[in-house]
Amino acid sequence: MVITMKCPKCGSKTIVTKIFHKKTRTFRYRKCKNNKCGYKFKSVEMTATDWNYKAIVKKIKTIMDEVE
Repeated sequence: MVITMKCPKCGSKTIVTKIFHKKTRTFRYRKCKNNKCGYKFKSVEMTATDWNYKAIVKKIKTIMDEVE
């Protein structure tokens, strides 16, 4: 099953333009397929062994600071 991430600006489908892996994380740079929008953004994937929501959100914020 393929799940396509939607553009947070307009809701259209997106394409992945770049992927790189860093330790236990996968970074994907994405672009909206809607030519009128063209919004670019990145997503981060990570494996979590527990579901401590606050800790996961804190990790994601730290990761995003490292990428920017």
